[in-house]
Amino acid sequence: MQHIDCHEERIHLCGKIQFFGYLFVFDKNEECIAASENVQERWLCSAQEFIGRSITDILDFLLPKYSIRFQHFRPEIADLIFNRFVEKVALDEQDYYVSIYRYGEKLYLEIEQSNGFNLKQTKLYYYAKHLEREDSDVWKSLTQLIKEIIQFDRVMIYRFKEDKSGQVIAESIRDNLDSLLGYRYPEFDIPQQARALYKEFLARHTADTESAVSPLIQSTEEEIDLTPCSVRALSPIHLQYLRNAKIQASASFSIIVEGELWGLVACQNVLPRHVDLAQRHACIFLTQYAVNYYLAVCRKQESQYIALTSQLEAELKERLWLSNDLLATFSKFAHQLIHKLTADGMWIGNGEEQLSFGEVPAAQHITVIRHLLEQQQEHVFATHNCVYLENTQNEEQLFPGVIKVDLIPNSSWTLLFFRKEHLIEEVWAGKPEKIIQYDPVSNQKFPSPRTSFEAWKKINQGASIRWEQREIQFIERIVILVQQVMAKRAGEIQRLNEELVNANNTLETYSYTLTHDLKNPLSAIRLSAQMIQMKSDLSGEFLKRCSTNILDAVQLMSEMMEKIHEEFASSSSVILKPYLIDPTAHILSIVETAKQEHDVHHLQFELGKIYPVLAERTLLFQLFLNLIGNAIKYSGKEQQPYVKVYSQIDPTHISYFIEDNGIGMDLKDDSDIYEIFRRMPNSTGYEGSGVGLSIVKRIVTRLNARITVESELGKGTLFRVDFVRHQ
Repeated sequence: MQHIDCHEERIHLCGKIQFFGYLFVFDKNEECIAASENVQERWLCSAQEFIGRSITDILDFLLPKYSIRFQHFRPEIADLIFNRFVEKVALDEQDYYVSIYRYGEKLYLEIEQSNGFNLKQTKLYYYAKHLEREDSDVWKSLTQLIKEIIQFDRVMIYRFKEDKSGQVIAESIRDNLDSLLGYRYPEFDIPQQARALYKEFLARHTADTESAVSPLIQSTEEEIDLTPCSVRALSPIHLQYLRNAKIQASASFSIIVEGELWGLVACQNVLPRHVDLAQRHACIFLTQYAVNYYLAVCRKQESQYIALTSQLEAELKERLWLSNDLLATFSKFAHQLIHKLTADGMWIGNGEEQLSFGEVPAAQHITVIRHLLEQQQEHVFATHNCVYLENTQNEEQLFPGVIKVDLIPNSSWTLLFFRKEHLIEEVWAGKPEKIIQYDPVSNQKFPSPRTSFEAWKKINQGASIRWEQREIQFIERIVILVQQVMAKRAGEIQRLNEELVNANNTLETYSYTLTHDLKNPLSAIRLSAQMIQMKSDLSGEFLKRCSTNILDAVQLMSEMMEKIHEEFASSSSVILKPYLIDPTAHILSIVETAKQEHDVHHLQFELGKIYPVLAERTLLFQLFLNLIGNAIKYSGKEQQPYVKVYSQIDPTHISYFIEDNGIGMDLKDDSDIYEIFRRMPNSTGYEGSGVGLSIVKRIVTRLNARITVESELGKGTLFRVDFVRHQ
């Protein structure tokens, strides 16, 4: 017993033509090898009489008044798939469209009736603007326009889902029809070979499901491919499907998004209605225009999403650089990450340490989830229907939506995001079941078209709302960011270890010099001092000689120590690799920390324009830490403490200003405020060791910058740091 399944039906080789059109097929020599039987009704010549004749002879016979117009069709169709030569002609006061095109090695000639539709340029502009309206859905607008053009009772946008079923996402209907908006249709309603045709040939229609069809009369037994044929009859199974749905005319236009069949514009009419070539072309054009607009809107939304998440990514990266604690870092950003992903909860851990935020499964279920998802090789794996719960209590919340993130390769650090179960009531256009019938005459089983399209409801359980691709890509960027920081940090640690070895070697030399080379001058000083102590009556000449020996020894020690310091500084210096840094986050963090540390909660802080600077991140942080920290500390006892940080730019430098209204400094005595351990006389009562500004001076030097200060006792201080713009 043979079983012909729906997807095995060879619909592109049906060999049947609809009543409103006529078809001729020619071989590569342009000799007719097939003609539709119904040509006899119109031209009173049997289809067999056309076999073997050239396309030029047939055109001259069928349309003698248009012979000259058909002399130049060959250049228009040469070597171009689906490039059609189209002319509108009149036969006995009835308009027809004549189409000539190549497909494979064959030439096709179609003649079909015209409805008199004519799309004006002004109308096309109106249609385009209607699709671009920001206050409406582009797919709803498309159904309205196509309904206006073809005058069908129902026009729907039917979108294919990931499981290959479909759903109506937009529609325009005649007033007395029931809406099918939101209805689901099973995959087998549109078999795979039909989908392949929809992807290749963008318009399909039948004018009357009850009308007779005409067979092709052929000179050979070859099955002729009618894939690009507009007048091809639909398959018997599909025609019966339409009859069961009480539809007599249908049309569909393919929605192709980035090369794939995204959906269909599905059109239905209760009574027979022909959609002519001009109408179909207009509908295809508007459908593709809607696709382009839809993609533009999607890309705009993607760009906006990336822009919104980029700031979070930058802040997370900044925190990772400043802290080696993954748990603490992700704890700080947990609620922001949950919000960006529209998740219900987040869990992070490495087996020994773990934290959760928001709503998450119970601990034992998280262990099961981690074990289940260990088999997934991707660093980021997302599912909306994870099954992991056994013997759960009724009150337990299900979390089938899971994103699993392996933060660091070959480590146990895992990041999990969760979404709750989302119950959906799906409405199907008839129960989605395939019925197989048996034909005893042919001894074949075949799929029976569905007879019921009554609403059939199903509650979809055990799944969450799907994770969007942009959300998954956002998490993938976070993973890359973490791994890059960790890898660079590992490289930095290795480099610092090497420098530490060199520094230790230098320290050994320094230590040896101090303990060995300085013994001689120290002995000279000790000996001279002992001699002075031992003798009571010393001559002036003797004292002069002893003091000279002491001064010479001191000079020698000073020169030796200076030289050692230079060598040590040279060997321990790190070559900086500056890059452009926006210090805004640093500054704000320092301000908050300093306010707490110095108990200056009533501080008035003003952040002006901030320009990125070329610097090394750690040194820049340390620089601002000292300058801003001092500004807050020394203005904290004022009645209204005020600190302002801002920057200015010129062609060569970017200048940062740290201004306060604190105790100020007396700079008249030209003293070196950057000298280590030096504290100003009016700083009594404020914590400090006098090291901060010394560190600032060294950092400024290392960064190839310049620092100046303006200050007045009791009126505040203004520090200015000039960074070089280009290095």
